Amino acid sequence: MKNVLQVKQHERAFENTITLDKLKGKHVISHGGHVIGRIENVRINPLTFSLEGVVVRCESIGESVYIGKNYFKSLSYESIILKIELVLLLKGKTVINFNGKIIGKVIDVVRKGTTNNLQGIIVKSLWSKPFTITRSAIKLVGKNIVLKSGYNAQKKYFWQKSI
Repeated sequence: MKNVLQVKQHERAFENTITLDKLKGKHVISHGGHVIGRIENVRINPLTFSLEGVVVRCESIGESVYIGKNYFKSLSYESIILKIELVLLLKGKTVINFNGKIIGKVIDVVRKGTTNNLQGIIVKSLWSKPFTITRSAIKLVGKNIVLKSGYNAQKKYFWQKSI
């Protein structure tokens, strides 16, 4: 890049900053190394002129997700790496009980407000009505979600009346 004249007070030196438009299309990677998606746009605070977050296109859930800067671990021209695993990506995962029996698939995630704090998952199988499993009943999350041994799902089938 050619030499740029600088007019600044206490800000970082020009060569130690990143051009925001170069971030568009770059990957966002979770703490565990999973590619979450590509950056659609970068959002700034119009009052402080600081970076607030990015909008990421998550193909796995078919939606765009706004991720705030407090969840960023590092930012470079190549990617943004997060400090977290994004709980929204639990949608579509298979839920298995402790004995290995498939309970259903996650159709939605219950979070605390707009944070990444998981409160529970909403699960549905082919013949059941959707039901909620709390975070405390989940033993492990990986390719699938495994429930703790004491969890007994009381399924409601579509032909049963609600009480």
